[in-house]
Amino acid sequence: MLQFCYTTSNNIKKAWINEMNNTTSRVLIVDDMPVNRLVLSSLLATHGVMSDQAESGMECIELCENNDYDLILLDHRMPDMDGVDTLVHLKKLFSEKGKDTPVVCHTTDEGRQNVNLYKAAGFADVLIKPIEPGELFNVIMTYLPERSEEKKAYEPVVSMTVSEADSRLEIEQLPLWLKTVPHIDLVAGIANCGCAEDYTDALYIFYTSVEEKADEIQSFLDAGDWTMYALRVHSLKSMARLVGARELGEMATHLEKACRENDITSVREDTPEFLKTYREFSVLLSHFAKEEQRTALSDRAESSANDNASDTVAKKPDRNILYIQSGQGVVIKGIENNLEAAGFNVISIPDEPDRIITHRKDADIIIYYPVMSDTAHIGITMSLLGEICQDDNKILCLTGELTDINTAMMTNGSYRVSRCYPRPVDIDQFISDIEYFYSLEMDLQRKKTIFVVDDDTSYLPVIGHWLSGSFNVSCFSGYEEALDGLRTVTPDLMILDYEMPGINGYELMKIIRKTYSETKIPIIFLTGKNDKDHVFHVLENKPDGYLLKTSQKETILDCIHRFFAETMFRLSLKEDR
Repeated sequence: MLQFCYTTSNNIKKAWINEMNNTTSRVLIVDDMPVNRLVLSSLLATHGVMSDQAESGMECIELCENNDYDLILLDHRMPDMDGVDTLVHLKKLFSEKGKDTPVVCHTTDEGRQNVNLYKAAGFADVLIKPIEPGELFNVIMTYLPERSEEKKAYEPVVSMTVSEADSRLEIEQLPLWLKTVPHIDLVAGIANCGCAEDYTDALYIFYTSVEEKADEIQSFLDAGDWTMYALRVHSLKSMARLVGARELGEMATHLEKACRENDITSVREDTPEFLKTYREFSVLLSHFAKEEQRTALSDRAESSANDNASDTVAKKPDRNILYIQSGQGVVIKGIENNLEAAGFNVISIPDEPDRIITHRKDADIIIYYPVMSDTAHIGITMSLLGEICQDDNKILCLTGELTDINTAMMTNGSYRVSRCYPRPVDIDQFISDIEYFYSLEMDLQRKKTIFVVDDDTSYLPVIGHWLSGSFNVSCFSGYEEALDGLRTVTPDLMILDYEMPGINGYELMKIIRKTYSETKIPIIFLTGKNDKDHVFHVLENKPDGYLLKTSQKETILDCIHRFFAETMFRLSLKEDR
């Protein structure tokens, strides 16, 4: 599952927090996995609850020292400082502040049997991943302070992933004429798109579609086709926010809401001014048409597609195994010999942190042989390996004496262990598993194929352009085109918009899952819809992710890369493959 969130610099976080209504409930989400933070943040936003995010126990404590929160959602398993250690520090901090903020633990299904232990440790409650929307709602109702019904639902604020200094550097790269264009927030646009080049591409697409989109909206208004009117205004709202056209985005938000509430009088009265504001961008951005040196984005996308075609088959990774052990006993050497006989290149190094860091890039599979002589040292090594395997998408296995393996599995890094092989090791099974892990790593490095389905012809080339640098991307503007594409190619992932004419993304997901049940094509939603009813409606059918179009480029790319990496890790855990 994916969630709508990302880590920002402390300065930006503080600025964002100060801008928000001080009486609005605020939640801190603590999880080392961006994928998990994304889901929780998106779900909270549907209830009008704003959230900050931390990716470690230390960052959580730093935020709590400088800010007050109404609720903390704290992951149990994290590297360096786990949830229990973090809770102990928080309790001390809250005691010094003279307050008692509820801290809810969220943990994997295996922690279900330890619910009473978590509560005994001081957690107010426990949520089991994947977190059900209804369960999260109950926690919100139970632990958040009552809020006035008059308060408006919080709408997610797109905060910057780049520093303020980096923003200024990126703005300097923009053409001079663009810096003088009114009604556009360049800082927000660059933050959303990631860099000046990608922002200019998005703005160019926005500019070239103004007249066509404006005419479409006018035609739906004249025909009284309120369904299509709302769809087009909704699409324009997402695109306006992406490029930093704040005022236009706010006007689109107002008109979409009025249309969906059947306030047709307001729609008819306010649309002319809205379209006038929208069409003005044809003049404000007309300098694009004068730039002879500008390469059309469609041509660049075609060139990128040709590059992708020749790059479809990724370079086969080396069959390297990083073998970490102390000493050279008969058993240790026997495992090394069997791996080499199976065609693997074994890189044997001593159990020393500096040597591990030096060789961390040399292999995608790590085998650790812990030795009980130093329990504290095992903990240090496991924490380091857990962090390395998570950051670099490596597979970690343990072998050795059962007591030593049990000691290692009680440390922070144990959450990244795929398989354990206590002595005496079944060599045939061991080699078979390593071959399987190697095939998983090889598949992860293969350039994946992604289908993107979105009827918004302005946003579609933007997201296609963003993804094409890392994936083989095919874009479809409707469900019929997408289904035709599925008859010839099975993608590794489908990204669907929710609102589309004909059948929406939710209905398309049901068709795909029924028709292609054996291939089990993963589906992630990328949509501008974040209201409670739509989010619950989609998440009840368990898509593989839910992202908002207000997410920045790097956030979207990171979540997709992490999705493939976590899929590989889950497969490595399966005994019945």
